[in-house]
Amino acid sequence: MTPGLVSCIIPVFNGERYLDEAIGSVLAQTYAPTEPIVVDDGSTDGTRDLAQAYDARVRYLHQPNAGHAAARNHGLAAATGEFVAFLDADDLWHPEKLERQMSRFRARPDLDVCVTYVSNFWSPDLSGADLPPDDPDVTRPVPGYRSVTLLARMRAFDTVGPFDAALRHGNDTDWFLRAAECGVVMELLPDVLVHRRLHTENRSRRLAAASQREYLHIIKASLDRRRRGSDAAPRPYAFPAGWRRR
Repeated sequence: MTPGLVSCIIPVFNGERYLDEAIGSVLAQTYAPTEPIVVDDGSTDGTRDLAQAYDARVRYLHQPNAGHAAARNHGLAAATGEFVAFLDADDLWHPEKLERQMSRFRARPDLDVCVTYVSNFWSPDLSGADLPPDDPDVTRPVPGYRSVTLLARMRAFDTVGPFDAALRHGNDTDWFLRAAECGVVMELLPDVLVHRRLHTENRSRRLAAASQREYLHIIKASLDRRRRGSDAAPRPYAFPAGWRRR
């Protein structure tokens, strides 16, 4: 584990369309040092060639298709930083995201996790029928308890566990609920430091019904654990094979 280093994990599946911009927003961070890690979740497009074109600036890992949670866990197992952050391959970071968050860790030695506000934007490549009617609620900034805003000490994952790869939609929500149950110290910055791209292939748009069912299951499971009290395990599953405990 390298002190001060931020491992920036980018899970991607067939994401060559936007991946270059996502990687660019990591490399443009005003905070250094960073360790960008692209985890290719079995892509069949040009993702591999695009990521490997960065040479030593970006680490490239590949796995058979297993979902974005498994890809994040793969990146976690390979990360060498004291801190870890995540960025979806179609989203963007503000250039000062890591710098502003790291300033909170320097100010608060007890802090385990820092998140920020996030805002949506319509991808510039959309036009015509792909663009819905203007709705200010869609692009209004909201608190981002999501993996894309997260900056955490790596030790937080030893406490909470990795992402639950059995959850296809709300695995980051599940992680934050488990973190709260474990007493992980979190802080929300009021700054909008992540921009979530809206486009025709967003999972939340294509799989809305399945996503809602899974979120209800996640919330119920958390409430059930809280009702059972301190004897209820905050991790309802084992660490996956290959997970590197520190």
